[in-house]
Amino acid sequence: GWAKNGNVNVVHYLRILGAELAVLNGKNEKAKKSFNAAIAASSRNGFLQDRALAHELTSAYFKAQGDEFWRNYHIECSRTSYQEWGCSEKVEQLYVRCKDVKE
Repeated sequence: GWAKNGNVNVVHYLRILGAELAVLNGKNEKAKKSFNAAIAASSRNGFLQDRALAHELTSAYFKAQGDEFWRNYHIECSRTSYQEWGCSEKVEQLYVRCKDVKE
């Protein structure tokens, strides 16, 4: 009930889960829209760490699709968000894991 009513504490999680489910079901347009909605909701409601996660997952999606432009864009947004959140270890992990993405 309360999650469907748009509770700001969970709505971005629902969007992330919806995006991942769309990916599993091969619904690429729905996945893109849901990832973007997750990023927007987490940004709008001040969940910096979840915005970082949403960008990270979106980057992985675009990497799997072979779209390097959007993959790179979202991994950079993820790094920036994790850095703003103060999670330097995660930023370093992303640099190691995504060595081919330039700043």
